[in-house]
Amino acid sequence: MARASITERFDEYFQVLLATSPEQLEQVYQVRYEVFCQEFHYLAETQYPDHLERDEYDDFAQHALMIHRASRRPVGCIRLIKANQGGQAYTTLPFERHYEPLPDPPIDPGSLRRDRLGEMSRLAAVEAFRRRQNDEKKPVSLTEAHEPDAAGRRSSFPFIPVGLFMTGMSMFLRSSTDIAFAMMEPRLARLLQRFGVYFTQAGELVDYHGPRAPFFLERKGALDSLLPEVSELLSLIDTQLFAGTPDQSTSGHEER
Repeated sequence: MARASITERFDEYFQVLLATSPEQLEQVYQVRYEVFCQEFHYLAETQYPDHLERDEYDDFAQHALMIHRASRRPVGCIRLIKANQGGQAYTTLPFERHYEPLPDPPIDPGSLRRDRLGEMSRLAAVEAFRRRQNDEKKPVSLTEAHEPDAAGRRSSFPFIPVGLFMTGMSMFLRSSTDIAFAMMEPRLARLLQRFGVYFTQAGELVDYHGPRAPFFLERKGALDSLLPEVSELLSLIDTQLFAGTPDQSTSGHEER
């Protein structure tokens, strides 16, 4: 019997969906509260008496939720904040509050068109599912042990972190934004390169819930280096998120 592909295994166990209903958004905020407040204490639990972690950027964001098919339990979440949405423009994205330019910066966020900027943030997976994959004690992590090669090692493939990043990439490529920023550890950015996901560091390392720096991903060329297995996974996730919509898929999205 042929061994199931990474995409087939992901589809067997997980589903991603856009969180648009009040019930789905509540699940997103509950995941964030559980991870960022209760587990890691990045944010004070007392600020969220309803156990729903929300902030002022949520109304400017598209939210996605990963669900475990068998139990229907939330696994993780991610959002894409758009600097301009519905004609309303945010003066700053979250990463800009902590941005310190490099000596020779590859990009100047302040000089870019606001309606072409976005940010992936609030990326998190609940502890119970991270433990199953032996992930590090971080909201979302990759380790040196995580193999990008599918052959013979599918059981160790990091379905949840890579799946959440592909969910963010799908939302990004479906949006009107050309550049997506994210605050992350340089080590995580380096490990993502093993899967063909190339974020470029945009600013200095700062203390933001640990040492993190702003990184960015450009629409142009974002798909060029993805490993075949990861590209196939992205196509599946894009279909799960946007099935039935008239918009183009990520693989055929017009570059702006």
